[in-house]
Amino acid sequence: MRSLYEKAIESQVKNFFVVRTFDFRRVLRKIIRAVQEVNIRKNTDYRPVISAPGLENIEGERDVHKSEVATALKNKAHLVYIFRNRMPFEPDDIVQITEKHGLEGCPTKIFIVSPDIEFPFWLRPHVEEIEDYFPTQEEVEGLEYAEGLTLLELHKAREEGDLIAYRERILRQSGGILEVFRPKNVDRAVGLAEVLELLEKLYQSGIGKGTLLLGVPGTGKTLIAKNLAIKYPVVRLNVSAVYSKYVGESEARLRSALKTLEQFGKCFVFIDEIEKALAQHQGSGVDARVLGELLSFLQDRDTPQYFIATANQIRKLPLEVIRPERWDFILGLTPPPSYIRNQMIDYYAQKYSLPFDQKLAEIKNLTPADISAIYRLGSVIGLEKAKRYVKLTKDLAEHFEESLELVKKYAVPVYEEEAHELI
Repeated sequence: MRSLYEKAIESQVKNFFVVRTFDFRRVLRKIIRAVQEVNIRKNTDYRPVISAPGLENIEGERDVHKSEVATALKNKAHLVYIFRNRMPFEPDDIVQITEKHGLEGCPTKIFIVSPDIEFPFWLRPHVEEIEDYFPTQEEVEGLEYAEGLTLLELHKAREEGDLIAYRERILRQSGGILEVFRPKNVDRAVGLAEVLELLEKLYQSGIGKGTLLLGVPGTGKTLIAKNLAIKYPVVRLNVSAVYSKYVGESEARLRSALKTLEQFGKCFVFIDEIEKALAQHQGSGVDARVLGELLSFLQDRDTPQYFIATANQIRKLPLEVIRPERWDFILGLTPPPSYIRNQMIDYYAQKYSLPFDQKLAEIKNLTPADISAIYRLGSVIGLEKAKRYVKLTKDLAEHFEESLELVKKYAVPVYEEEAHELI
C-alpha cells in the first residue's frame, strides 16, 4: 500500500503540501523513503532537496531560494523540496506561479513541515495538509507503543519506565489546554443516577458523540463529570487556554490538542462552561475559527472519546453548537423537584451529621450547590446562621427564571417525564 507521501509525490494535480508534525526528522525520513519507493516503482529519478537551517548534518541540507523552486516548477523538474517551518513563497506567489505555468502534471513537489505555520484560507485549494503528529507502531521498533506521544516523548517515557504517568504529564504540559480531571472528595450526584447510567452506556457503545448539559449554575452539571471521573478516565479540555495573541496560533494550538486527544485513547472529554470559552474573543474572527475547528472535530471524528460539555448562559451559545447532530442529547439541569430536593438534604444532613431541615426543604428552586454550601458551613457555624448568610443561586443568577425557560426550550430537562423515558 502506498504511503500518504508516495501519493503526494505521484499526484498529478497537487504540488504544495503542509505536514503537521512535531517530529521533523521522523517525517523527513518518511518523505525521503517515499521518494525512493516512487523511484523504484515508477522508474523515475526524483531527488530530495532539504532546507532546514541549523541541521547542516543532514545530508543534502542547503539554503534554498524561492527563485530556484520557481524555476524547478517552471521546468517540471523531478525534485522534492522539504522546508522546515517556513514557506518558500509568499501566498500570492503560489497562485501566480500556478496560473502562469499551469502545474497540472508537474512532478516538482514542495513539502513544508511545521506544526503551526498558517496560510490564508483562499490558498487552501492550492495547498494540501497532511497530519503526521505521532509515530505508528510500525515506525517504533523495540519500543512499547504509547499513543499520543511524539518520538522524543516515547524515548523519554521508556527511559522513565512509566508510560501512563508520562502521558498524563504530557497532557499537563499542553499549556493548560488538556489535563487529567481528578476531583477529590466527590459528592454523590443525588437524583442523577439515571443520567450517569445513560452517559456510561453511550460511552461504552463506542459510537456516541457527546452530551451537552444546559442549566443554571449549581444544578449538578460539573458534579456529573466528577462522578464519572471516579470510574473512568476524564480529560478536561480548557478551550480558554487555546487562545493566543499570535495570528493563526489559536487554531493551531487547538488542532494539536485535539490530535493528542484523538491519540490518547478511550476517555470522557469534559468542557466546562463552553459558552464562556467560545465567547472569549467574540468579534475578533479568532473565536469563529476556533469554534469551527472544535465543531468539525466533534462531528467528524471516529475515535472513542465521549464529550461532555456544560453551559450556564444558553443565549450565548452559537446556533451551530446546539443544532442537531452535534450531540447525542442536550440535557437540561434545573433545580430539583421536592422529592429529589428532600433526598439531597438528607444526603448532606448525614454527611455533616446535622438534622434534616424541613424549612429548607420547602424552598422552591433550591439548587444542589445551595444545599451543599448551607450544610457544609452549617457544620461549622450552625444551620440557622448558614441559611441566613448563604446567598441562594436563584437570588444571584442573572435572568434565573428566563434561563429555566430556555432549558425547557432547548433541552430535555432531566427531572421531567420525557427524560425518564429516554434514560
